[in-house]
Amino acid sequence: MTTIDVAAAKRADEIRFDDLIAPVDREHFFTAYWEREPLLTSGRDPHFFRSLFALRDVDHYIARHRPRAGKGIDLVTSDGFVADNYMHGDGVANLRLVTESYLAGSTIVLSGLEETWEPLVRLSRAIEGELSHPISMTVYATPPRFRGVKPHFDTQENFLLQVEGTKTWRVWKPVQELPPVEGSYVPVTRDRLGEPIFEGVMHPGDSLYIPRGFVHEGVAGDDPSLHVTVDVHVRTWEDFVNDAVAAMAARDPRFRRSLPVGFLNGDPAALESELRDFLASLHQHARVSDAIAKHAEMLIVKKTPPADGHFSSLHAEIGPQTLLIRRGTGATRVFEESGVAGIQFEGNQVIGPAKIASALQHVAEHDSLTPASLPDVLNPNEKLVLARRLVRAGLLMLAERA
Repeated sequence: MTTIDVAAAKRADEIRFDDLIAPVDREHFFTAYWEREPLLTSGRDPHFFRSLFALRDVDHYIARHRPRAGKGIDLVTSDGFVADNYMHGDGVANLRLVTESYLAGSTIVLSGLEETWEPLVRLSRAIEGELSHPISMTVYATPPRFRGVKPHFDTQENFLLQVEGTKTWRVWKPVQELPPVEGSYVPVTRDRLGEPIFEGVMHPGDSLYIPRGFVHEGVAGDDPSLHVTVDVHVRTWEDFVNDAVAAMAARDPRFRRSLPVGFLNGDPAALESELRDFLASLHQHARVSDAIAKHAEMLIVKKTPPADGHFSSLHAEIGPQTLLIRRGTGATRVFEESGVAGIQFEGNQVIGPAKIASALQHVAEHDSLTPASLPDVLNPNEKLVLARRLVRAGLLMLAERA
């Protein structure tokens, strides 16, 4: 366990990835722990993560967001998932039945909050912008002295943020090294566990990193426990290669041809020869930029834009000194190739001539700006045109309307 001097609580929109691993710095974390070892850090203010989601929010969330079993809510005990007997007739969670099951020992699992609960939406987008990997958010509320989920491993990297109560965690070596990233939960029988490699108690404000594949189990203390899990669904080298191949197939019809009819019983030597030709072509012509572009499309452009009142800026007058701010906390990517430049951001992208590249980079690097502050590679009118376009597209909004 690594302890820091007490770190004061932060607002939800102020928390960033480095807060999850402090006092370990990012370089050391990714060298010594990432995909290798669990890490418990403590010493934060007990209310450090309270602004993200707390016990007081559980009934509000269920009542207002109306989650369905397996689609936003699950109840689970040490014996496994509870049957879907806590639903209304329309399939929506019944708060009274959920509460009864919780009091009888069930852990309430709320998922998909990276899209539905604003503080966690902001945190997930901020971490995605820092790590370049997709993030999901899950909340676990466990009654006093009950186990949560039975021993299991997850197929994503997990950061557990203790919000209220305490929980004792045990972690065992992985039964499968770096399992495929499927976002799934895989139970493991106790006869396969052996001795744990880590055992510790999480208190409010603590954070525990558990690499994917590492088996773990938690037991609540004498008070109700609530923690938020930040799930990192990493993109692997396999994904990256697949994206590069898909981009090649979009350009080269040879990659879209069918395999020979009856190839399962045909001559494997002929297949091997043709496969090597394809691999040689891939080696010669595959472009890193293609794979990055496909990932950026998924991670950035297809995201839902932030709900921040942007509509109030759409018809506003914008002059050279109008103060504009960048919306959202998510990833932003500037690119330039084949005579064009563009910027990708939450929910959209803007593409134009290569001469706007430095202006787009300036926008990406500044939280606030005026059209006049854009690089002088653009004339005053071009600066205004670009700024207004970025407002309409949803990257910028008027500071006074925020």
